[in-house]
Amino acid sequence: MLVTNKTFPHHHSRGRLKALAAGTAATALAFSLVPGTASAQEPTDARADGKVSVSLKVATQPAVEVSAEPRAWPAGLIESHGVAIDDDDLVEVVRNGRQVTGDRKRVRTGDTVRLVAVEKHRKTKTTRVRAGVVEVPTTKLAPGRRKTVRAGKAGVRRVVAVHTFHNGEPVKYRVVTRKMVREPRARRVLVGREPWSVPGTDGLNWGALAGCESGGNPRAVNPAGYYGLYQFNVATWHGVGGSGLPHQASAGEQTYRAKLLYKSRGRSPWPTCGRLL
Repeated sequence: MLVTNKTFPHHHSRGRLKALAAGTAATALAFSLVPGTASAQEPTDARADGKVSVSLKVATQPAVEVSAEPRAWPAGLIESHGVAIDDDDLVEVVRNGRQVTGDRKRVRTGDTVRLVAVEKHRKTKTTRVRAGVVEVPTTKLAPGRRKTVRAGKAGVRRVVAVHTFHNGEPVKYRVVTRKMVREPRARRVLVGREPWSVPGTDGLNWGALAGCESGGNPRAVNPAGYYGLYQFNVATWHGVGGSGLPHQASAGEQTYRAKLLYKSRGRSPWPTCGRLL
């Protein structure tokens, strides 16, 4: 068996088959000179010397008639006529149109012994693995707006496969290993959406509260450390799940966080303006 790391080169197969052909031709000539060898016209059910007549077919070459000891193993018969057999080659026996196996594979008169030249070629290739996309909903963007915050990167997978050829013809493709040599990294995209609703708070007058606290300016900054529409301090903002500074978030997110704060503490965070809710 010849195993390579290249795509199957048909000229290599042809070279081997030509070598088999040359050996077979020489063997066929020798057959014609062997006394008692059956010809195509001779009966195959009886021989005076006690041997049996079988057809020997090597790879793609025409079959020739040979004599063999009764119940000989087919591989030994082939090798006895000067044809080498590789470990992966197939030796088949066909009897009455059907392939036989096991102990029944010992040759009988009228059998056809076939040598199938098997070659296996290993091929390694790399394939790209799509990076994919991860979408993260956020209220920091206007509803429907998209923003890529991390570029994606395709992964790489190495695939090792073996191509099997019988007498130069492809018969099987088998993947031996698949290995991810570089994991893909998904593209991360922020997708704007409407703020979540907070039950029990949606009917309140949040516009009036924002107008009182900041003049309705989502970017308002108080030097005392209060930010945005509802004048959050940083600790309170983080306590209701916000990140960064309050005035850097969208107006929708600021309102959502204010609703969460109201849900847990009522109007107390806004001692002066809370009466407007």
